[in-house]
Amino acid sequence: MTLLGKSFSAVILILSAVFMVLALAVNASHRNWRDVVLTGVNGQPGLKAQVEQRSRENEQLTNEKNDLLTDLAFEQAARRTALAALQTQLDQLKTDLQSSEASVQQLTAQLTVLSQTDLSRAQELERLTAENARLRTQVRTEQQDRDTLFTQTLELTDQMNKLRGFKQQLEERNLQLMAQVTRFEEVIEAKGIDVNEPLDGAPPERNGAILQIDRPSQLVLVSIGYDEGLREGHLLEVTRRGRYVGKLKVRNTEPDRAVAEILEDYSELILQEGDRVDTTLD
Repeated sequence: MTLLGKSFSAVILILSAVFMVLALAVNASHRNWRDVVLTGVNGQPGLKAQVEQRSRENEQLTNEKNDLLTDLAFEQAARRTALAALQTQLDQLKTDLQSSEASVQQLTAQLTVLSQTDLSRAQELERLTAENARLRTQVRTEQQDRDTLFTQTLELTDQMNKLRGFKQQLEERNLQLMAQVTRFEEVIEAKGIDVNEPLDGAPPERNGAILQIDRPSQLVLVSIGYDEGLREGHLLEVTRRGRYVGKLKVRNTEPDRAVAEILEDYSELILQEGDRVDTTLD
């Protein structure tokens, strides 16, 4: 190693020792500024809390100042209004002094008016006193009604709890019935039973309309069919706006329509497309 390299090594060693001493000194005198700002030290609140406290106090003082300024403005306006009113009264008094007789008469008339006003106010006070007594009585009555309603509420609550238990029983019974219905549907499907087939051969209560009329053959096409329980030989009543028109007899059925024969002996009017057809008429 050359002399220059040795010199650099010595300088680096000395500087390292110096920096180490400085680091130890800085570490010894180091303050955690984050704690100073947020939580504080030595039992004092943090700088952030102090700033927030000063901000709140400043805002409160500003609001109080604004309120005082507003009150002062209102007070000044009221004083100006009062001064203007007093000035007007002063001018009026000067005018009254110049015409004393007229003023006396005017004041007498005003006194009469004030007396009547005072009498009216006394009567109004008596009326309000009576109204206050009536309201007190009404309040007591309403309190009694409230107590009665509270008692009724307790009774209804008890009844509701009983009904909830009854409802639970009905729900359980409903589940049982649903299971039975499901079983019945499975049996019906397995047996090939048509639930739409009427038990006594009569058609179910259905209604539709005449779609088409073939007058030469005395046949009509109606909008109800086999799916609605209509079968060959069933009779249909025809009406128009509630008025009886005639009668039909089913000859052939399809799922959603059927062909029927016009029974001339039962016809009162000429059938038209759109007329209503019913399986029964009440």
